Amino acid sequence: MQMNMTLYEMTKKYGEGKGEGVMWTTLQTVSDAIEDAMDEDVKKRLMRNLYGQMAGGHYNQEFAQDDVAKMYYKEQSGAKIAAPYWTEAQVKEVYEIVRKDISSQYTFWDFYVTLQMIKSDNVQMLKKWYPAAPPEELDKKLVEMAVNWLNDPDNPYGDHKIWGYMCAK
Repeated sequence: MQMNMTLYEMTKKYGEGKGEGVMWTTLQTVSDAIEDAMDEDVKKRLMRNLYGQMAGGHYNQEFAQDDVAKMYYKEQSGAKIAAPYWTEAQVKEVYEIVRKDISSQYTFWDFYVTLQMIKSDNVQMLKKWYPAAPPEELDKKLVEMAVNWLNDPDNPYGDHKIWGYMCAK
């Protein structure tokens, strides 16, 4: 056997046509070896990459909650306000209203991350522009911004914009 083969080349050469059981066993062996040798940050990036490929660049609950948990903004006083800013139920209620206005490819979890991110990135600007606006009015503007952000036709990520954007960070 040539030892200068990659793992992929060897698996393809000797595993192709051997059945799903052999491939799953092989994947488990490779996975165990790789995970033993990598640090947690590298493992998280790899898992995100693999998940993104398998899920077509759309969020599930676990990745959505993980990404939202890292979001925050600072008040004028310097106080750190951490996400999530709305509960899943609150976002689901809004999503059911706006889902007809965004690509059908986007999942609830895509919208959930987008809305939280839009607030994290823009709420201070909106407060500055509309100092007398009640919170409900600012929330409506944030929802409109989230829908508009997802609908941007010239973004480089197509119908998986939020996943691509958050993975590129």
